[in-house]
Amino acid sequence: MDVQDPQAHDPFQCPVNATLNLLNERWTLHIVRTLLEGKQRFNEIARRNGINPRTLRDRLAALEEEGVVTRTVIATMPPNVEYALTEKGMALNCIFEALAEWGRTWMRPPDTENAS
Repeated sequence: MDVQDPQAHDPFQCPVNATLNLLNERWTLHIVRTLLEGKQRFNEIARRNGINPRTLRDRLAALEEEGVVTRTVIATMPPNVEYALTEKGMALNCIFEALAEWGRTWMRPPDTENAS
C-alpha cells in the first residue's frame, strides 16, 4: 500500500470500519433490531426505544440514505410514515444472532440473590 495513496487511510477501504461507521451511531442498532420485527411507524420506534424524535429522524435518514431502511408515507389524516428494513437491512440480522450467541456463552446472568 502506497503511503501517498489518498485511499490508503480511507476507512471505507476496510469493510469492518465501513460497517462500524454506519452502525456505531447511538441508537442505530436499537432501531435496526426493532425493525427486524417488521414495519414500524415513527412513533412506535421512538416509544419502544426511548429515542427523542430529532435523533430518531437523523438515524432513520442515515439508514435510508445507506439503503438499509425504506420510508413509506401512509396517506391517512394525519399522514403517517412507516419504516421497514430492506434486504440489505435484513442481512444485519446475523450480527444480532452473533451477539445473542456471544451473550449466552460469555455474559453472566443477572445477580438474582441481590434482587428484591
